[in-house]
Amino acid sequence: MKTETATAQQPADEATRNAYNTTFAAMELDWHWDRETYSRLAAGGDGERAVRTYVQEQRPHLLRAYRVDCLVDAIESTRRALSR
Repeated sequence: MKTETATAQQPADEATRNAYNTTFAAMELDWHWDRETYSRLAAGGDGERAVRTYVQEQRPHLLRAYRVDCLVDAIESTRRALSR
């Protein structure tokens, strides 16, 4: 099990990271963003860009079957639905 490094993450960032992890679980994806991963991905911009970067870097095999925009849209729409 990977130990998360302690960082000075803002509560909103932590809540967003947890929302993504909840979304991944609800979609039955075996993805989990620890604090370090989320901080690196979030530094590049918004959540959609973070998902896009993660897929391209960590799950490129999915791009053989799916367009990255399709994956991003599915994850983002599920995250929004779960947050209501």
